[in-house]
Amino acid sequence: MMMPDLPGHLLRSVLLSMEASGHDTAALIRRLRPNVLSAARTRVSWDELVLVLETFFAQHGVAATQSVMQDLASRHSSVRLVAELLGSPRLTYLVLLEALQLRPLVVVLQWKQAAPGLQLRLELLKGLTPSLVFFQCCAWFVASIPRVRGSLDARLHTVRVSERELDCVIFPPPEAELTLAHSDSNVRALARELFRVNDGVPQTSRSTPSVQALQSRFELTRAEARVVRRLAEGRSIKRIAEEFHVSLETARTHAKRAMQKTDTHRQAELVSLVLNGE
Repeated sequence: MMMPDLPGHLLRSVLLSMEASGHDTAALIRRLRPNVLSAARTRVSWDELVLVLETFFAQHGVAATQSVMQDLASRHSSVRLVAELLGSPRLTYLVLLEALQLRPLVVVLQWKQAAPGLQLRLELLKGLTPSLVFFQCCAWFVASIPRVRGSLDARLHTVRVSERELDCVIFPPPEAELTLAHSDSNVRALARELFRVNDGVPQTSRSTPSVQALQSRFELTRAEARVVRRLAEGRSIKRIAEEFHVSLETARTHAKRAMQKTDTHRQAELVSLVLNGE
């Protein structure tokens, strides 16, 4: 499987946060390709991102790297947009986690509500060079998200951090006295809209393959390809079953068979394969 490229602005944002934290990034930039910060360059590699994070961590240590992730979270446009719209730290987490689950980049994300916290699992996509520093940076970034609206950092109970995965429980800071209620469907809708128009590759360049294309490429049956296409469009397996007038178990069986044929193990990984064209 080909390795996914990342949005170029992601690496540039990391370097800008390093500079904002008072560190000279010239040495890091010299180790990368000369055009890494070019505004015309829209994609960067996973290895470039890991090189920057691991080199900075080795040179400056834990506290400095944590400070960079805190700055990155506070200036991240998607984080700021959702936080300003919803106000509630918990709802901000719900929307961002749902959005990342819909459009995985380098990790397969699973999460669920586990009152009073949110249980989170990140697993690196197959074939990517493992990095313990990357997952530690993820943990610091996640904990810092409430800073956008001046709240305290979330408490993060780390269950496991390895080179390929991060398991943790997020405990968002207390809610304000007045917060608006949002249904799960509204949270999912906002998450889909966020990643359709903000911070990502434009929707027109990430069109979902046709049923026929999926059948040809992955040797799927028509029924399997229809389910996969709907999953790639952001629909839940329950909604797919209702749309195609089949049982929930039948829809799940089609998805499982598609994952077997594509050598993927989770729906999010299957969707990433379909959308990234890899």
